[in-house]
Amino acid sequence: MSTPSVLVEDAWVRATTGAEDTTMTAAFMSLTNPGNTDIKLTSAASPVAGLVQLHEMAAKDGKMVMQEKPGGITVPATSHTHLSPGGDHVMLMGLKQALKPGDEVPLTLTFSDNTTHDLTVPVKSFTEEQEHYHPTTK
Repeated sequence: MSTPSVLVEDAWVRATTGAEDTTMTAAFMSLTNPGNTDIKLTSAASPVAGLVQLHEMAAKDGKMVMQEKPGGITVPATSHTHLSPGGDHVMLMGLKQALKPGDEVPLTLTFSDNTTHDLTVPVKSFTEEQEHYHPTTK
């Protein structure tokens, strides 16, 4: 029996209900790598979105901006990575429908070891959206 590659836990997608921009949202989760080699989350896909990218929050010109994460998201060997609001996350853009709490979103994650995870991810409300997704310029 082979060791599973990355374990995916506590995945959820932010509802678009009440959001300023309902054409995009993000997915968050915990990724655990029980193996002895780093593995990267290299891409993601979902039929509810026209485009899915791996994003990070980065400091640019003194403020936090959201941008595509070059090279993917590393899940260190024998450790874990959390995709969370204000940090690395899976960005779903060009949404084909509104997402409300209680909905479920199909999501496929692809890793650098050529494994994929097909998930059905619950949609949850998230009220601190502006703080994390629309940084102020103060």
